[in-house]
Amino acid sequence: MHTRNTFLITKKTKAIVTNTSAYYRSVILENKQEYYSHHSAEQIIDYNCTLFGESLAGRRTTIKNNFNINNKIPIPVNPNQAVYLMPTSSTKSKDCVWLSYYHIDSYEQYNQKTYVTFMDGTGLYVNASAISIDMQHKRTSQIIARQHRILFFTRSFPQSFMSGGPFIH
Repeated sequence: MHTRNTFLITKKTKAIVTNTSAYYRSVILENKQEYYSHHSAEQIIDYNCTLFGESLAGRRTTIKNNFNINNKIPIPVNPNQAVYLMPTSSTKSKDCVWLSYYHIDSYEQYNQKTYVTFMDGTGLYVNASAISIDMQHKRTSQIIARQHRILFFTRSFPQSFMSGGPFIH
């Protein structure tokens, strides 16, 4: 069993699972290893958001205001490294799992749970419907697309395109 006091969420982090143990409050899945933490998933995410410029509360408010999302808000933890986490249920629920957007390969419902397969072939069951996971995936996609729109359009297109040239009517 691997433990860490603080945990840096990186591109290798696949998920943060709420743990109901009195001692360890979360399990972090990274590569093919599990790390146990005394901190809750939200504490870990807040610590990392703050490292990269803004608190978890600040990121939630920004997403809430810009995307009109009021619950299960996906969080851009470190957009420069393509680290976006999406909760599978209410963050107050013991069933909440934070999934890393770019690690998700597929998801399929089995009875009352959904099996999420990661890009490396590993996976886990989450207590949410496939429809709910799909909605979270789409929400996160919208956030990523809008956050990167400026990057894509200012570097890839001629100035005439950006200023309403012949392509924009």
